[in-house]
Amino acid sequence: MDVIIAAGGIPEPDDPMYAYTQGKPKALMDMHGRTMLERVVDGLQDSKYVDDIVVVGLGGDMGQTFKRPVHHVPDQGSLVKNGLAGAQYWLDRKPDSRRFILCTSDIPLLTGPLMDQFMAMCQPYDSGVYYIMVTKEAMEKRFPHSNRTFVKLKGREIAGGDVGIMDAKLMDSEETLDMVANARKHAWKIARIAGLRILIKLLFRKLDITDIEQTGERIVGLPVKIILDPPAELAMDGDKPDQIDLLRDELAKTINMGPRLPDCSTTKLPD
Repeated sequence: MDVIIAAGGIPEPDDPMYAYTQGKPKALMDMHGRTMLERVVDGLQDSKYVDDIVVVGLGGDMGQTFKRPVHHVPDQGSLVKNGLAGAQYWLDRKPDSRRFILCTSDIPLLTGPLMDQFMAMCQPYDSGVYYIMVTKEAMEKRFPHSNRTFVKLKGREIAGGDVGIMDAKLMDSEETLDMVANARKHAWKIARIAGLRILIKLLFRKLDITDIEQTGERIVGLPVKIILDPPAELAMDGDKPDQIDLLRDELAKTINMGPRLPDCSTTKLPD
């Protein structure tokens, strides 16, 4: 299956991440000798389920190296537009494509075996959308100081993941996807799209996974499947400085490189 990696976005000077990124894309942050994006691509290219990869957001390799060639599309200005631009890139070249893997560029602990485990959990690929949710219990067991934000559902707290699968039919749903993306942090907008009943259930912690899947299907017009508790590495992203430190520490353990890299702007990024 072909992959779309979303790698757009450059932290502004007032963003806590700016000291780490030094005005450059977050995807280019150094992670023990390889950029964050290089480590994500390494993991994907080690998976038996992954064919070709397009990175949306950088426009070129920018000095990075990969095991196999990687394709590029310039930043389109938003997460939804980047995802759809990546899908269109593959449809233009492989018109028979039915679905794509979506992935962010800030989960450098991704490996081939972890990706294989997630893909096996999604089989037989009979839904239109696959989305990861990781419970607080599972995340904190693997990463006790993850500093992830959790949403309280019925009987569990969950955080969203950074890998998913989308059906090519979603190319016809740009307006709907934009509405969902813009509403995700505003309760009244959620109510407008999902319905007041869903908002009330969320507020009173009565919302469950089935509610989310059914509401998602109603909104996008395709079956939605939540993959609950795949490997936590697929949801351990680097959105905050302390999360970057955590990811670097974990990589240091994996590749036996000693203490973590400096916490601020002393790390040189690719030009």
